[in-house]
Amino acid sequence: LVELNGLGQKIGFVRVVEIVFHVKILRIGETGMENLCVSFEVGHLKTIFAQGNEITDEESDDEESISSTDSEEIDEKELITFYFNRGFSYNEIIQFLAKQHNFSISYRTLCRRLKSYGLYRQGFNEQVNSEDILEIVRRRITEIINGPGSCGGYRTVWHTLKMEGLQVPRIVVQEILKELDPEGTGRRKAHRLKRRQYHNPGPNHSWHMDGYDKLKPFGFPVHGAIDGFSRKILWLNVTRSNNSPDNIAQYYLNAVGEFNGCPKVLITDMGTENGLAASIQCYFRDELEAHRYVPSTRNQRIEAWWSFFVRNRSSWWRNHFKDMESEGMLDCAAEISMECLWYCFAELIQKDLDFVKEHWNCHRIRKSRHDTRSGRPDSLFFLPEHHGAINLLSMVPQEEIDYVSQHVVYRNSRNEYQEYFDYVMATLGLNRPTKWEEADNLYCQLMAIAENGA
Repeated sequence: LVELNGLGQKIGFVRVVEIVFHVKILRIGETGMENLCVSFEVGHLKTIFAQGNEITDEESDDEESISSTDSEEIDEKELITFYFNRGFSYNEIIQFLAKQHNFSISYRTLCRRLKSYGLYRQGFNEQVNSEDILEIVRRRITEIINGPGSCGGYRTVWHTLKMEGLQVPRIVVQEILKELDPEGTGRRKAHRLKRRQYHNPGPNHSWHMDGYDKLKPFGFPVHGAIDGFSRKILWLNVTRSNNSPDNIAQYYLNAVGEFNGCPKVLITDMGTENGLAASIQCYFRDELEAHRYVPSTRNQRIEAWWSFFVRNRSSWWRNHFKDMESEGMLDCAAEISMECLWYCFAELIQKDLDFVKEHWNCHRIRKSRHDTRSGRPDSLFFLPEHHGAINLLSMVPQEEIDYVSQHVVYRNSRNEYQEYFDYVMATLGLNRPTKWEEADNLYCQLMAIAENGA
């Protein structure tokens, strides 16, 4: 994984960005010392730590090769900053570092580190003048409300800023949002619902999965799954069809491979698209009761999350495509128009879904009288012992996952329309869009070429 000879110095640990799914023993040079490499995955961080002692050698050339990879390394400051910006408590940060990164740190040391980094829970970023950061925050909020983020309230915007490292009091965000978007602020008024209680003993006891069809008229059905205990979003994908059993089964398999196991119970509605995933779940558990069909109205965990998704994100995309249709840009009855829309917006929407997933998984769920655990979904899922619960994941051998992936799930190939648009993009030297405005322009340009041949 990494050449450790010739460092000529003492090191506590060496960090190497890699993706592995096993434990491996390394021996260092002729000294016979052993290092234990432990792999892990948290969100989008995939890192290996080689825990070691003193390593010496006469050569020093390797120091330059190690320093040349500094941009790829995830050091202590980056790890602490990553968890801090996502709002985890100090005790949760310590447990994440120990459990997921094999890196022990005391509470007092963490406090000293945070102080030296200028990271505080309240007030403004210490490294930046308060007037400067207010202007930065104002510009960033303007960008957020000029897109799908306009559906979220001030708490959502504040959490988004914090994830990006912009520390600012929540009341300031509330006032700026009132000033910049008075109409949107007026529309967002909470309506309390009377809910029944939900019981779940721990993470991975039950996964709830379902499709979201509100964007389907425009060719962007979405499929997602949520852990019943922690309310962590396990996957959230835009797909060609959320009625395809193979697509649904592939998302389920990806999650099983990511977590190295499956839930005790997989809960879905009675749609035929869920049959293959249900069969695979029962095969992994070797138990017929490992899957349960329920009416859509009883699949409450994922259904409740879809309502949040509508209020805070998807309604913007839906209105945007309706505007394109009413302005004559989009013809939902024309196949070429729908294929072009997919080509221009699919990656952009998936990127937005990835953001929504990460944003949700590290936001704080408040206490409720409805017998649900408070806390952040990632913390509830990865650190159940911190919340008085246990992980109920059923381990699945990699051989079984590989067998199902190779022999049961069929993968769809790309169609001719997408290959045509790839050809046009390459010929004209066009770039893929990174913002919705760029996607609009690219759609109009590709449609003009497809219809007129120029």
